[in-house]
Formats: sequence, structure tokens, C-alpha cells
Amino acid sequence: MKKDYDIIADPEANILYQRCRDVDEALWAALAAADPSEVSRRTTARHREGAYELPFLNRILVVQPARRQLWVAGQPPQEQEFQLCLAALLFLLKGDATQLPSRQVSPKELKGGVLFFQGPHALPTSRLEERFGTQRELFLRVGRSLGGTEVAQGDAALVFTAFPNLSVEVILWLGDEEFPPQVILTVPAALERFWALDAVWALLNVVTRELWRAGETG
Repeated sequence: MKKDYDIIADPEANILYQRCRDVDEALWAALAAADPSEVSRRTTARHREGAYELPFLNRILVVQPARRQLWVAGQPPQEQEFQLCLAALLFLLKGDATQLPSRQVSPKELKGGVLFFQGPHALPTSRLEERFGTQRELFLRVGRSLGGTEVAQGDAALVFTAFPNLSVEVILWLGDEEFPPQVILTVPAALERFWALDAVWALLNVVTRELWRAGETG
């Protein structure tokens, strides 16, 4: 068993894309120049003392664009991973929590998704299938610890509020002697209207990594 979550072709496997400091400086500059009231209106993130407080799963991210820093509220400041920073910045810059529909779809149903979510951008489900494929109760327990809510799908399913009103659903079908386990991910329909597909992929990587890590320690 590997010590930590890894994804083939995950940007964080590239030494150039591992930490917050590796995120394009233009994104930090754009957020620093943005009108805080407009950002807060779209995303519901609270802004005070030059920083945004953005809910993510069961925690609050503090994003300080002027200093190009992101940390978890209530924890000692620690540089976060590239994809979490990228997803948070892109949500603050382009997300609109007021416009996201409640209907969930496979990422491959988003415009261009069939072609995008394959090969190096394959949906990050295999490690969850490996970890939880026969462990329904573990899946539900650690998912709840991350703020997930159980819903009636598959053999077990959880909905996570990744960012305000942006839900990621993780549906688990258990494996048996005849069939291998399967994990299905869903996101809000029409998410690609304001987010590029690589941002969607980054968010899915972050959420599934959090769930896998919780399973390893739970």
C-alpha cells in the first residue's frame, strides 16, 4: 500500500506543480484586484481583513490573495497542495454559487467531458474503489467525518459540499465475486459554464484524495 494518495499524471506528481506557490501568479493578482463585495456575492465567501473565508468540505479555507497564501482556519499556517489552491482561487474568481443547479451529472456529461475525462485526465475513482470496494461502513463513516451527507444511491453514496452550493457526489457500488467495485462521481449540471474542465478535474482530485486519506487513517 502506498503511503499517500497518488494519481497517474496528477499535476502534484510534477515538481513544478505541488504547492500553493506554484499556482499561476496571474490568478492571485486577479483575485487581489477583484471587488471583494462582488466575489462575496457570487461565492458567499466572507471577506475580512484582506482575506476570504471559503467553506470547503468540513473546514474553512482562508485565502489571502495579497500575500498569495491559503491555509485552513483554526490550524497552524501550512502551505496547502497545488490543486486545492487552484480550485479555491478559480472558484473565488469565476464561481457563482447562486447559479449552480441542484441536478447532478457525471463529469462526462458536461460539454466536452467525454473527450476530456480520459487518459491523463481520467476521473480519479480507482483508488477509492481499491480502498472502499468492500468497506461500505468505512466509506460512510469517514465520509461523514468530512461533512458528507448520505443519500440513497448505489450501495452507498455521499454528497459533499466542496464549495458553497457546489456538490460532489460519490456513489459506491460494492464489489463481489462476479463484479469489481465501482465508484461514480457527479457534479452540478452545466458546471462548465463558468469553470474549465481542468478546474473540475482538479476539484475531483482534491475531494477524492481527502476521502482516500480519511479512509487510510479511519
